[in-house]
Amino acid sequence: MSIAAGGKRMWSRRSILLGAAGAGVARATPVWPQEALSNDELLFSEGRYLPTYLDLKAQSEAGDEAARQMLSQFASFLGDEETAIGLDERPPRPSVVPPDLEGAVARDAIEAITEAARDTRIVILNEAHNVSAHRAFAARVMRALRPLGYDWFAAETFTQPQPVPLVRIGAYTKGAPFLASYGYYTHDPVFAEMVREAARLDYRFSDYEQRFDQRTPEGADSAAQIAAREEAQADNLIANILSTHPEARVFIYVGYSHAMEVEGRGGLWFAARLKAKTGIDPLTIEQSRNWPALAPENDAPHVAAVLARFAPEAPIVVSKDGESIATPNYAGKMDLSVFHPRMTPVAGRPGWLAADPERRRVTIKVPPLDEQVLIQALSMAETTAGPPSDHYLLPPGASEATFFLHPGRYFFRQETVAGIQPAFGALSVD
Repeated sequence: MSIAAGGKRMWSRRSILLGAAGAGVARATPVWPQEALSNDELLFSEGRYLPTYLDLKAQSEAGDEAARQMLSQFASFLGDEETAIGLDERPPRPSVVPPDLEGAVARDAIEAITEAARDTRIVILNEAHNVSAHRAFAARVMRALRPLGYDWFAAETFTQPQPVPLVRIGAYTKGAPFLASYGYYTHDPVFAEMVREAARLDYRFSDYEQRFDQRTPEGADSAAQIAAREEAQADNLIANILSTHPEARVFIYVGYSHAMEVEGRGGLWFAARLKAKTGIDPLTIEQSRNWPALAPENDAPHVAAVLARFAPEAPIVVSKDGESIATPNYAGKMDLSVFHPRMTPVAGRPGWLAADPERRRVTIKVPPLDEQVLIQALSMAETTAGPPSDHYLLPPGASEATFFLHPGRYFFRQETVAGIQPAFGALSVD
């Protein structure tokens, strides 16, 4: 203690600090309980894929059918086509009759889409959620549409408004980091790269998925749930883009039947409702049921017939007497049906990825591996904000890894069962 001028007592700084410390010791400090992060939280917060992947594999092997279905989709995010595509491959039923292709003609798919897209303002393309290659083709469509004035990109997967606010895709622009919270299927690096490229081409973005307040009451049957969702999607697309940008030309990316513009199994889907509400006849394109099986003997009959008849080296559309050849479920319900060639892998990676003219082949040395790892290339400009630009599962003992990357600067890292390892190298791709 010290005596200041005027005789007043003043506590020294040291005595005050000691007193504070003593008070802290005297009172018990509560220890806050922690919770283990869920697999979803590990994916969204840390970008860790293996916990979900391995958990789904274990559940699937134990006989959980829901996990099996999710595994086929999630495996596509990791480049595991053997699981994503091959998990449920079976020889087709002998009773399924292939189409008669006598007199049928084939055209390059991108050329046919580009030509047809000139006469409308809306193009709708579908995908199978377990086929990453469909997203690579969507990127080619997106590029081809831009010179025609298409300037909006909307996707079913983009996160809709939530009770707890999240960043929405409409905030994403050229040069900004692509965030994991923009969607679910965008965790596939192929999908994420498509959206990044769209931003570089000056597309604008919108979600349109059904909001929580647009859902049916609990207990509603499946038909009512489908109708409510499709109606909400059409209304939201109109509200988010067409009502405020009446001259917009829009590329929309959907799953499966949402692209049907004619009533079919399940009733009226998104494309049909959008057409009725706007008076705009969209160009509707399906590819979801046309991907070649890993084993040729498991090809769907219509796929086997087209591949045998035309032996395509690039995606094609096929027609006969002016009618599009398609999977029986979608025949006559969409404008064009795209068939993809069976492609040979390149350096252990899918041939369709290697065929992308906008990507560069990059082979690097990797640290010694004594286990299976997910090896990743991430943009130095984005760091760890969003999904990698390319990644895939590498087996134990591998010493090299081949990536297919857009021009830019990248760093490389590995995800193991223990977690994400520190980056081990970087390079620039011209």
